[in-house]
Amino acid sequence: MEHSHLTIILPDGSSHPIPIYLTKTGQTLICGKTVAKTTGYQIYDSELRHTTTELASLSYLDAGALELYYRGIPIQLVVDNCDYLDTIILLYESHLPSQEEKQWFKEQLAKNSLLDQKIIKGLKSVISSFSPHANPVAILSSGLSYLSGECSLPLRNQGEQLEAILKALAITPILVGMILQHVKQQPLVLPQDVGCYGQNYDYINNLLGMICGFGKVTDEQRSLMDTLMVLHADAGLSPSTFAAKQNISNGTGMWRSLISALNALSGDKHGGANFRVLQMFQEIAAADGDLEENIRNYIQQSLDKKQKIPGLGHIEFKGIDPRARILSKICNQMVEEGKGDTFMHIAREMHKQIDTIPYFDKIKPNVDFYSGVLWKNLGIPDQLMTVMFYCSRIAGYIANICLATEKSTIVFPNQAYVGKTNLFFNDVEPSTSGVIPLFPALKHSAVS
Repeated sequence: MEHSHLTIILPDGSSHPIPIYLTKTGQTLICGKTVAKTTGYQIYDSELRHTTTELASLSYLDAGALELYYRGIPIQLVVDNCDYLDTIILLYESHLPSQEEKQWFKEQLAKNSLLDQKIIKGLKSVISSFSPHANPVAILSSGLSYLSGECSLPLRNQGEQLEAILKALAITPILVGMILQHVKQQPLVLPQDVGCYGQNYDYINNLLGMICGFGKVTDEQRSLMDTLMVLHADAGLSPSTFAAKQNISNGTGMWRSLISALNALSGDKHGGANFRVLQMFQEIAAADGDLEENIRNYIQQSLDKKQKIPGLGHIEFKGIDPRARILSKICNQMVEEGKGDTFMHIAREMHKQIDTIPYFDKIKPNVDFYSGVLWKNLGIPDQLMTVMFYCSRIAGYIANICLATEKSTIVFPNQAYVGKTNLFFNDVEPSTSGVIPLFPALKHSAVS
C-alpha cells in the first residue's frame, strides 16, 4: 500500500505525524493503534462501521462500481466459470484448481463425508429431539454444538487446519440435509446410505438428493443450486463473518467459530431477509384482485407508512446488488420458459415497478429479493432460508477463520467508562441508561 503522513494537532498545541495508507481500491486508512500510542487518544465508533479491522483480499464489495469480487474476479465471471467447489478453492487458495487438485479435493470431501455410526446416531438424536416446527437455525446450532463436543477441530497448526476445513465442508451439507428432511417430516436418509460417496461423490448433487430425493435431481436443479451457493459464498466482512473471526481469535476451534457465525445470522438484521421477502410475496399473492395492481398497492402502502420493503436496499450498494442482477436474469428466464411460479412473477413485476419510481433510484433489489424464490423452487421450505444461506457462506467463513489464525492476538475492542466512581451504596442513583427496569412491578418502599 502507498503511504504518506497526516499531522494531528492536539489541544495542548503538540503535533504528531501519523502515517496514512492508501489501498489499491482508493480507501484511505489511519492506523488506530499508532494514533493511540502516539497521542494517547482513542477513536470512538460504537457500531464499528467506520473502523477497518481487516486488510482483506478474499472478497470485495465495490460500492461505486456496484460489483462484488472474489479474489479480484467479478462475480459474473465466477458464476460463469466456477462451480461451488471451484469457488471454495478460489477463495482459499486465490486461484482455480487444476484437474488433479480438484479431484484430490473431491476425494478428501468424499472420505470425510462418510460418517461413523456414533456421529450419525448422535446427530439424528439431536435433530429428532426438536419439533419439525422448531426454528431450523436452533436445530443447526445444536447439531454443530454436538459436533464440537465429538470432534472439536482445533486450528493450532496446518495439519489441524486442513482436517478442520475438509470435515466442516463435508459434514455441513449432510447436517443441513438432515434438518431439511426433519422439517419436511421425512426419514433421515444420508448420501452414504445410497452409495453417494467415493467415486460417485458430488457435493451439490448429494445436498439436493437429501432435499428432492436421490436419483431425482435434474441438471437444471443442480445448476441453480450451484449458482445460488456460489453467489452466497462470501461478501466481505459481514457481521456473521466478523463474529466467527472474533471467536477464533480466542483460540477456540472450527465448529465453535462457525456456531458464532450461524447465531449472528439468526437475528432479524442479518440473515433471514429472503424469508421476509417470501412472506411479503405470500401476502401479495393472497390478496384479491389483479396481481400487478396488488403489487402497486403494496409498494404505495409501504411508502405511505414509511416502511422498508424486504429485499430492497443494501448497506454498501446504492443500486442493484450484482448478485441480484444475476438472479433476476435466471428468474426472468424461468418465467419466460413457463417454469416460474407465482412468487417469481411477483418478483419480476415488483422489480419492474420499483425501477419506475424515483424514490427507489438508489434502493434496488439485493440478493435476498430473488434468492428465496429460487431456493423455494428447489423444494426448500421457507423457514430453511437462513440455513441455506449458512450452508453456502461456509466457504467464506472457513477461509476467513483460517486467515484469522495467522494472528496470535485476541480481537478485543475497548470501552470508555462514563459512570461514577468511589460511591457508597446509598449514593447510587437509579439508572437512566435506557436499560429496562428489572423490577417494574415492584414499589420500592422501606422494609418494615
